[in-house]
Amino acid sequence: MAEGNLSKLQIISYKDDRFQQKDQSISVPVNPDKYTRSIVIEYNKEQEQGTQGNNPPFNRTPPEELQFEFLFDGTGVIQGSKNIQSGIEEFKKTVYKIEGDIHRPNFLKLIWGDLAFNCVLKDLKIDYTLFKPDGTPLRATVHATFMQVVDEKRRSAEQGKNSPDLTHVRYVKEGDTLPLMAYKIYGDASLYVQVAKYNGLINFRSIRPHTRIVFPPIDNTLK
Repeated sequence: MAEGNLSKLQIISYKDDRFQQKDQSISVPVNPDKYTRSIVIEYNKEQEQGTQGNNPPFNRTPPEELQFEFLFDGTGVIQGSKNIQSGIEEFKKTVYKIEGDIHRPNFLKLIWGDLAFNCVLKDLKIDYTLFKPDGTPLRATVHATFMQVVDEKRRSAEQGKNSPDLTHVRYVKEGDTLPLMAYKIYGDASLYVQVAKYNGLINFRSIRPHTRIVFPPIDNTLK
């Protein structure tokens, strides 16, 4: 199948982080040979002096990143390729230029096959590798790293807000007991006594369905 019949990777720019106010769209001149998806988990590596090894507590997961290499070729080998300088400027205008209305670079959506990645540009590097005798660039490789953007509503839904370090509000359902509910949230059923005290519950062994119960963060509040 000829290159011109392939589905090109599209980059669509938006002016808002909900990806509703579309600005412009471009297709890369040549589809990349590959891309790299980076996922990092950060742990707190601090430990007491003189100790050997530890069980590092979870800190956070930074946004995912995608790394691409895009080829711009002005030698005529690639059918339909533009002058690489104009092609690169169009690319930079979409992914890099500061948008005056929002005072920052645009939000981006990368679409290619099954890939649909909401993101912003993290860094950009351009390698010029072939030139005319007068120094005009004929070929360049653009190295771009994109950092994922997840809106707050989706992020909260995906995380489920189940961390014991957060405040939770639950309504008692038929068959629920306070120790069971405490175990589901804190992983420690014995904290039900403190939860009952926090909520002012006297007869916590028999809680009516639909009773509203607040489970505070598992910090000094429950210790």
